[in-house]
Amino acid sequence: MKSLGISITCHSLSAVLWEQTLFASGMLGTCTVPCEEPFGGPGDIARLAEEVHKIAGNGSLPPAVLSLPPAWTFLRRVTLPVPDLPRAKKMHIAELEGNLPIEDEEILSDILPSPAEAPGTFLAIAARRSSVEKTVAAFTAAGFRLDRAITDHVSLLCAVLSMKDAFSGLVFSDWNDLTALRLSGGTVVSARQFPESISAAPEELENGIREVLDADAHGILSHPSVVFGNLPPPLADILLHAESFVLPDEAEDASPLAYGAALSPFYSKQTGGFSLRTSAEAESERARHRFRVRIAAVAAAVAVLAASGSIGITRWAETKKTARIRTEIRKEFTEAVPGVKVKQEMAQIREKIQSLKQQKKELGANFPEATSMLGKVSRALPGEGNISVREISFDSGRLKVEGDAGSSQLVETFRTALLTAFGPETSVTVQEAEGSARNGNVRYTILIEKGGEGRAS
Repeated sequence: MKSLGISITCHSLSAVLWEQTLFASGMLGTCTVPCEEPFGGPGDIARLAEEVHKIAGNGSLPPAVLSLPPAWTFLRRVTLPVPDLPRAKKMHIAELEGNLPIEDEEILSDILPSPAEAPGTFLAIAARRSSVEKTVAAFTAAGFRLDRAITDHVSLLCAVLSMKDAFSGLVFSDWNDLTALRLSGGTVVSARQFPESISAAPEELENGIREVLDADAHGILSHPSVVFGNLPPPLADILLHAESFVLPDEAEDASPLAYGAALSPFYSKQTGGFSLRTSAEAESERARHRFRVRIAAVAAAVAVLAASGSIGITRWAETKKTARIRTEIRKEFTEAVPGVKVKQEMAQIREKIQSLKQQKKELGANFPEATSMLGKVSRALPGEGNISVREISFDSGRLKVEGDAGSSQLVETFRTALLTAFGPETSVTVQEAEGSARNGNVRYTILIEKGGEGRAS
């Protein structure tokens, strides 16, 4: 799987193209372009796209992760009455409304997982909706397939975890203003960000770092520290165990922020699938077509595949075992298609798929053959974890997959696998991922659209 990480600073735009497989991983290339406008304008983004195409070759670019600078974000620690991340993601916005220097309608926010020592306490990172949407639109117009929008805080976290798994201590960066994170077992406990001008007020900077570390007001700080860039003089004197972050040999010239952004899809568990939502998703939610063609047989077919795998059909099965399997298949089919008299299950499934083909012709849906889609969706299901598909349907010429999962991380894993299965010309977006207070499961909806632009999710 390939991932493109993009970072934005006041003076430059950087990109890192990373590839990771089951057997190896490494950087395929990196580039940086100076900004003619602060934080980059359309011309700067177009020049970055040209440089990235030189690295990636002809054709469409791989999915990109955009890392937003600290100057555009707001940090807040929120304490919620629920410890699990899916429900906390739904609830935390209410804690931010009225507590940020922007209008409530302008808030885009997500949270990072809570540390083990403080369950129910989360770090929320918010940004101004209009700024994010404008930036996402500019990168999309330049040909980038934006898969998600994160922030430099998340990029730093992923970069550190690639170097020190489950790190505990201080992470400090002067790459894009000044950013400080305190980690415990690889989870962010607290964070602060400072403008570059604070270097002129060393006492204020030192007090801020002590606040992040929850340390005494005086004395040497013995916490382990990972430093991106250079420590300002007041911190260099008090941080006893400061270690510079070192990129891998093949990535030594890369921006560490773009490097961390490129790695973020592979650290979804540690980041809780962090992503700031953009207007592209909101538009897809509002653009539901009234006419909807339900494919009831698809749910049964997926259930058949799952039942076959779980029961363990093998060639040496005896007659009684085969009969038991057929009974299970009939049960799944009957539950998926109530009221249908089951005599020849597979024949009925084929009949439903033929009906689907006719409906597709009437809709003009630009999708592959139904059986091929079923196979792709089935193969993309994660092999481990509690996740299921309840229904698959066409919605305005798009394939909609609905189901339940044990966590939002499983939903993100499924979405990434679907993106790989359907190919680079396909947009795969998590439209909804709503947690259930009753059993802790996540009810998700995923849209698959051929020929669409990439979207941040």
